[in-house]
Amino acid sequence: MIARKSFLIVVSNYLIQIIGMVGLVVIAKFWGRFAPEALGIIAFAMSFIAIFSIISKLGYPQAHVKRISEGKDLGSCIGTFITIKIVLTALMVSAIFLFLFIWKNILNEDFYDATTESVILVFVAYYIFVSLQGITTHTYVATGEIVKKQIPIILGRILKVSLIFLVALAGVTALGIAPPVNWPSFLYPLQKFISDHPTGSLAMTYVLDMLIVFFSGLWLLRKYPIKKPSWNLFKSYSSFAFPLAISSVIGILSLNIDKIMIGYFWTSTEVGYYFVVQRVFEFIIPFSTSVAVVLLPTISSYHSLKNLDKIKTTTHLAERYISMIMFPPIIFIIIFSVPIINIVLTEVFLPAAPVLIVLSFYTLILCFNHAYSAIIIGLNKPNVVAKIGISICITNILLNFLFIPRTGLLSSFGINGPTGAAVATVISILVGFFGYRVAAKKIVHMKIFQIHTPKHIIAGLIMALGLYFISIYLTTIRWYTLLLIAFLGLGIYLLSLYLMKEFYKQDLMFFLDLLNPKKMMKYISSELKNKKPENFNDSDNLQKF
Repeated sequence: MIARKSFLIVVSNYLIQIIGMVGLVVIAKFWGRFAPEALGIIAFAMSFIAIFSIISKLGYPQAHVKRISEGKDLGSCIGTFITIKIVLTALMVSAIFLFLFIWKNILNEDFYDATTESVILVFVAYYIFVSLQGITTHTYVATGEIVKKQIPIILGRILKVSLIFLVALAGVTALGIAPPVNWPSFLYPLQKFISDHPTGSLAMTYVLDMLIVFFSGLWLLRKYPIKKPSWNLFKSYSSFAFPLAISSVIGILSLNIDKIMIGYFWTSTEVGYYFVVQRVFEFIIPFSTSVAVVLLPTISSYHSLKNLDKIKTTTHLAERYISMIMFPPIIFIIIFSVPIINIVLTEVFLPAAPVLIVLSFYTLILCFNHAYSAIIIGLNKPNVVAKIGISICITNILLNFLFIPRTGLLSSFGINGPTGAAVATVISILVGFFGYRVAAKKIVHMKIFQIHTPKHIIAGLIMALGLYFISIYLTTIRWYTLLLIAFLGLGIYLLSLYLMKEFYKQDLMFFLDLLNPKKMMKYISSELKNKKPENFNDSDNLQKF
């Protein structure tokens, strides 16, 4: 069941990312040289407000998942969590406007080249809905209802990309980018408004996306039990959330400080390069994050039963499949970074190719970390996650200050700006890589490294060598050529694993079973029909991963 739920998250997340990438491609194709700047303005504003969104989390989402998965009363949990989220969201908004008031009226500062005030205000609304939609999202994670979690997100992204098409087709007045198609006369006022305010209009698509996610999630939650908030439950949430609050702060800082610092030391164009490359890796990360999403309530259930052997077995198997699946796409991206950018986006984004290569290593390490962080949280050790998170964040911020500026520590080697931020990110995530494993070894006596991973590395290197020699003899690479090469590389990888006796018949049957559409539709149907769950405790229904 863990595998099927994880795979369902992967499939739906890939659908979400494909829809989102279509929007980026449309902007890149129609806006040309303005695309990096526009996307950089959006990315900076998102990262800027994301820092304040720390207040809206503070570890309470993980506490909500933890308490429901332990079998606490579902209605009381939902009622308590709703109250917590409303209060925290109000505090977040207050903090944002207080900061803006002090920044403009007391410090007499202005906004830098990387963004505009109007776009920042649009993203205040965006993060309000991001915070509130967490009420439904984390409830569905806790109850294991992955379909209900993903459907609102998919609906929101479909609306968003549709609106991005509209915005992209309006043109950009300031740069003389004319609309690629003629608009009906009755839509001229709308077209002119969008073309006069392109970045603001693009920002609004994000708000409307999250608006749909929020309201459709509420509609699916309409028949769930919602009771009065419980003071005792609030204290229980807080005792678990407090150590994780530090981890939450650290995590959000680590994810956003690089874009803010690139915008401070450079311009919105460099922020745009970095932002778009990060979006490319959102096609790869969903598998490991989906495993972690399902592992957390599962491990909590095993922990309540004091079944440490089951925890270790499940985690080791999850890590093996994460490792096996992550290497091929990472290797492929490293070897073909330039044609990927050229085909998926445009040559305008080619300066981001070094960033794409460096962040490939970050993505691989991050995927390995997801399973182990889920273990530690599931075993009720949030303070350990907090300590590791602090180490990662401090390392990341210090290295960003050293590597991002134009005259940074490694600038003589061509490493600064977005590339410097990528290098800092890779080094800092390595701190977490070793930290999580050492912690897991101490807590549940797990092996730090498995014998499977070196075999996957060897197979990946063989695949890389094969793809490199293929790339030497290719003068022109089209999208269909790239697709054929990807399948060839996967064949080399799987053959290498098979020869090393690392890919077995049961592995093939495992993946084929996951890909069985009949079984997946049966699972989706069964979940959607379960409209009013009682107290959740999945420990009796867990099946072998």
